[in-house]
Amino acid sequence: MPTADRLREAILAERPTSQQQEAIFAEELEFLLRAAPGSGKTWTSCRRFVWRAGNWPYPVGGLALLSFTNAAIREFKTATINLGRRDLLADPNYVGTFDSFVERYILTPFGHLLAGADKRPRLFPGPRPGDWNNNKLKVWRRGRGIPVPAWEVIPYPDGTKLRFKASPTFGNQPLVAPRDAVYELLSLGFYTHAQRVFWACELLFNRPHIAELLARRFPEIIVDEAQDSNAWLLFLLNFLRKKGARITLVGDPDQCIYEFSMADATSLPDLKKKWSIPEMPLSQSFRCNNQIAAAVRNVGGNALFTGSSDGPSEWHRAFVVRETSSTFCDGLAAFQRIADQARVTIDSAAVVCRGHGQLESLRGKVNYTGLKGKTKRLATAAFLRDSRLDYRKASQIVESILRELKGDDPLWERVDSDRPSPARMAVSLAIWKFVKCPDRLLPLSQRGNRWIPAMRKQLANLIEGIGLQCDIQLGRHIKTTGLTTVQKALPLFESVSESPKVRQDTIHQVKGESIDAVLVVGSAKFWNSVVADVRNGDNTEDRRLAYVAMTRARHLLVVGLPKGHYDKHLETWVEWGFRVGT
Repeated sequence: MPTADRLREAILAERPTSQQQEAIFAEELEFLLRAAPGSGKTWTSCRRFVWRAGNWPYPVGGLALLSFTNAAIREFKTATINLGRRDLLADPNYVGTFDSFVERYILTPFGHLLAGADKRPRLFPGPRPGDWNNNKLKVWRRGRGIPVPAWEVIPYPDGTKLRFKASPTFGNQPLVAPRDAVYELLSLGFYTHAQRVFWACELLFNRPHIAELLARRFPEIIVDEAQDSNAWLLFLLNFLRKKGARITLVGDPDQCIYEFSMADATSLPDLKKKWSIPEMPLSQSFRCNNQIAAAVRNVGGNALFTGSSDGPSEWHRAFVVRETSSTFCDGLAAFQRIADQARVTIDSAAVVCRGHGQLESLRGKVNYTGLKGKTKRLATAAFLRDSRLDYRKASQIVESILRELKGDDPLWERVDSDRPSPARMAVSLAIWKFVKCPDRLLPLSQRGNRWIPAMRKQLANLIEGIGLQCDIQLGRHIKTTGLTTVQKALPLFESVSESPKVRQDTIHQVKGESIDAVLVVGSAKFWNSVVADVRNGDNTEDRRLAYVAMTRARHLLVVGLPKGHYDKHLETWVEWGFRVGT
């Protein structure tokens, strides 16, 4: 039997749906695969990759399969190996993230041409000795006298113009004439994560022959989660397509929830129109049952969205409940009762919050958000460790604080010049121990007027233990500014012990997951926006966030609506197919 026939039989043996088969074996080299939540998008993208790479018609070059997360890439590679085609993961093909693709094929071989240097630039590890005092690396904000360092500058396209803004740390504000500072950072051999694809686009624009070489190297490209592509990645894809690469886009505009990273929900429909490519649907979810899908498709924009099958009982569906408590006690209690009726255990359930404000309210009473600057960030590190078990992010915050306090210390130059060095390992271990130990990074259960002076002492010990010169007055940086007199006498965070032991996360944190039972909570402002957007036919981020949150549910979906919104809009939710839960 010919190799192509054997490969087709192997794929068909996995019983893809008719829509999945059309996408996997399509003759078209370019199309938009619009994939509903839970429809097997990543599974289908992988089989498309295996089919095209296994029947490669070009004499040179290979197929690139790109996504945005390492988790998706691992899934791609595992599925390819399980189909017996490990060989397709090697050169000339490429399976990896967009960032690694840009690094490997653009900036690593050609990045030195940007600044006319001998060595290629690399990712900025953090401020080095002297960087904070280097005036060439400072950018000034409009109407303000506080400079923004070049490594906190984000370039973005505005129509045909190039503009720059400060990072969220510095307020997301437009910047005055930042180009020289960003170029100065590049001339020193560095770029940031936010600047990486911008520089790749700049390189291809000024040297189009490189884009031609890359298009011959990868005559076909499959982009997974294409709705998350930001403006620079879209520019990059356009460059390559103009030079001959054929590009398949896989994604769902209704699941674009990363506007903060410049993703645009209109990008996929716009590219489909601009490139004149056909659209293929994946509309059946293998996650939601029909009752949940029927209700949720009224919130999303995909009228073709269907579930996998009917729920086994009347309790396996979508509900709304009335919430009167700021800590969501009513919703949690109703969720528990309905889950018991549906015979879904809390261990396999999750409370999904619109934002961190609801998440913190759910977990307890927060008194530290009024703190300022480094003090607030240090408190956030303690919260991440204690409430989310996110030791990695907490460690990153602590290191960034140390770098800002002592960025001119020669130790950082030794740490950054050789990342696997003993110096780097010693610093990382010291920070890890500091974060891990509640006697060093103190828990927020302590009162504010005790926690802050104690943290000054612990931070001073960490600075000295790492080997930094401890000549800084920490009282000027770690202080009670922002706390009221009452808050100083209260714990910075008081946990709610009566909450059920159920997983709690934000919408962004659960994207891509399947969860047996989901309770979605948000503010009245958020739900008012969702209802108004649906009525007006507006595809806003609030509407898409609600859609993503609701489509995580497999067997049970409960939406907790604040009493003001519930009393005003209950009829609308019932019309959409949600039952009233008690």
